[in-house]
Amino acid sequence: MPAAAHAFEVAEFKSGMAQNEVKTLLLANWNFDRVQELSDDVILAYDNDPSIARRYQFRFCKGKLAGFEQDVRPSLKSLIITVNNYNNQYGQPARVYSNTHIVSNGEKAVFALFWKNGVDHIGVKYIVLPNVEQMSLSFDSHNLCYSTPRI
Repeated sequence: MPAAAHAFEVAEFKSGMAQNEVKTLLLANWNFDRVQELSDDVILAYDNDPSIARRYQFRFCKGKLAGFEQDVRPSLKSLIITVNNYNNQYGQPARVYSNTHIVSNGEKAVFALFWKNGVDHIGVKYIVLPNVEQMSLSFDSHNLCYSTPRI
């Protein structure tokens, strides 16, 4: 495949990989408690203990890997370090998103920043819910199935 077909690469996962290849690698090389195909275009791999903060979400477009999101342990320090590293690597964010929503058990606050790298969007997202905080890193390639960046 031409180099342009592999816009992002995280660990051994590259954009443009076939969905069955991603699932095969997950089952063979990663020790997740659960690997589930939630729909025709999403594979979710995670550990049952939420305190581990290990969750990978793979998004596919027409059977090819188009997006990847990875949970990381949430902390303000981690957010600041990640944003600083991405600013140094990709320049200033191309998009900043912040919003609050009412959810069944209270308020959900979302803060996300996205950088452009060629056809990719690289993002960091921090979510505050009434009883938990979440932080994730995302990688999305331009595709025909959903708009990027994906909030």
